[in-house]
Amino acid sequence: MPTVAITGSQSGMGFTVRQYLESRGQTIIGVDLPGKGAEVDADLSTAEGRKAAVQGVIECSQGQLDGVFANAGVDIDKPELTFGVNYLGVVDVLEGLLPLLAGSAPSAAVVNISNSISITPGIPTEPAEALLAGDLDRAIDLMAGRERWSYQTSKFTIARWLRRQAASDRWAGSGIRLNAICPGPVLTPLLEHDLADPVKGTPIRGLPRPLGEFTSCEQVAYLVEFLLSGRARFLVGQLIMIDGGIETSFRADHHPSVWKRGAEA
Repeated sequence: MPTVAITGSQSGMGFTVRQYLESRGQTIIGVDLPGKGAEVDADLSTAEGRKAAVQGVIECSQGQLDGVFANAGVDIDKPELTFGVNYLGVVDVLEGLLPLLAGSAPSAAVVNISNSISITPGIPTEPAEALLAGDLDRAIDLMAGRERWSYQTSKFTIARWLRRQAASDRWAGSGIRLNAICPGPVLTPLLEHDLADPVKGTPIRGLPRPLGEFTSCEQVAYLVEFLLSGRARFLVGQLIMIDGGIETSFRADHHPSVWKRGAEA
């Protein structure tokens, strides 16, 4: 049966996905903060913690790693912390695990969560490009006065990284599929906390809900299982909305859009 590493494995969506995949017979290597009870203790906000996560997964895997659910994330108005976990905590860990995943090709797969990118207008793109260029210090400087956009910027950046990398020789060419899910608000303790927040709660409750409810963790788990499986063999570089219709309510005419390229291209 497959072996899957999950970051942020001990709470919220990560924990639900963990429980579901374990119930399906899969072996899980959990990565979470020290004291949370995961197989690998690591603080992904630091370079040392990200290296510890990679080494810990390698040691626990016994040479087999079929998939990664890069789920860990924070939502806080501190760019250095948020970029460390939400962007570098994905990129550095996946880069470190690439050789191990390649050993499970062509069935190896990665699923990331890129929330908030699809319906949030005005996300700053300059810090995102700095991050993609490997300049963390400049990205943090560019967030001055815009710290409240830290979460959305980090998620936009990791989505763009995934799209740029997915079809490359290093990833698809190594038999590793990269995809992401965009779930919108999910019924977790974090959402309950945000709903109680006088600033965040009102706009969240004001979101359209065509199905009459927010996404459940179980629905996310079902999609993660599919994307990690061989049944999704030809899904590469996709950002899949699983939000009950929220994004479509806002942007029905946005996708697909006409691809404009000159005739010479």
